[in-house]
Formats: sequence, C-alpha cells, structure tokens
Amino acid sequence: MLTLLARFLARPAVADAIIRRAQRTPYVDITSANGIQTYMGRWWLFNRYDRPGGARFKFLPSIRVHHIMREDRDRHLHDHPWNARTFILRGWYLEQLDDKGRKVHMREAGYTGRLLFGQYHRIAAVSAFGVWTIFITWRYRGTWGFRVNGRKVPWREYLEGGQE
Repeated sequence: MLTLLARFLARPAVADAIIRRAQRTPYVDITSANGIQTYMGRWWLFNRYDRPGGARFKFLPSIRVHHIMREDRDRHLHDHPWNARTFILRGWYLEQLDDKGRKVHMREAGYTGRLLFGQYHRIAAVSAFGVWTIFITWRYRGTWGFRVNGRKVPWREYLEGGQE
C-alpha cells in the first residue's frame, strides 16, 4: 500500500502540487557549517513544531517537504531524533546505511522507506538538481547525533568539533 502511495505522490503533477503548497510555509533551511551553502531546503505541510509548545497535535505526525541539494559531507553516519518515513517525489539519492559492509542503496522517485531512531545513515550522492522528498516524523525519542567509533556523539558536539 505504501509503495502505491509513493508512486502516486511521485507523479509529476502530484509532486509539483505538493511542492508548491509546501513552499507557502517555509521552515529553517539546513546550511553548511560556515553557513554559505544550503544543504537542504525545508517547508511544512502539516503539524509544524517550530513554534513554542511544539506540534499542535502531539498525537499526529509532522510532515515536511525537503529539497536535499547535496550529499552529506560528514565523515560519519548520523541518526534522527524520531522515527520517520520518507517518500521521494523527484530525483534520487544514494543512501549509505549502517548495515553489514555499509551498503549503498539507490533511492529514486516513487520510493518510500522508514528510518528509525538510532538507525544510522548518510546521503552519499544526489541527482544533479537535488532530490525532493516528503518527510514524516513522529514524536521525539531522543537527540540526533553521529556514530563515531561505536558511540553516539551529539550533533552539536560533533559539528563544533569540526567533524563536518
């Protein structure tokens, strides 16, 4: 069922409409450590939590559109502070997972996948004009960070240490 939904969302007219709608409700972009290059543009679709008090409906997921413009340049894999699901609308990326042999997986328009809290990954490459995704997050389960020598390093500590 989720695969059929992913394929529907990736239809050009549907993806364009979703992106246009999301761009009316911007969120904070993620930039390089020096603030010069945008890594990811982000926009809200539903249940934004960037306001005091967090998400309006705590029992429902929050949904954003992401435009990932380049690969992760960090040396180490990272996790996220919640369980999440992604649907690729346009473009593709190569995802490196923390599985045996650190396999790289091709993720293209029409793909959907889940990412669990504590599951480490990184985006190894993206298509020429970036990749557009719907990103759905559930409640916070902890902080996000990077796996370094088998231990989780909180993201601020990692980035302040010049690891990027």
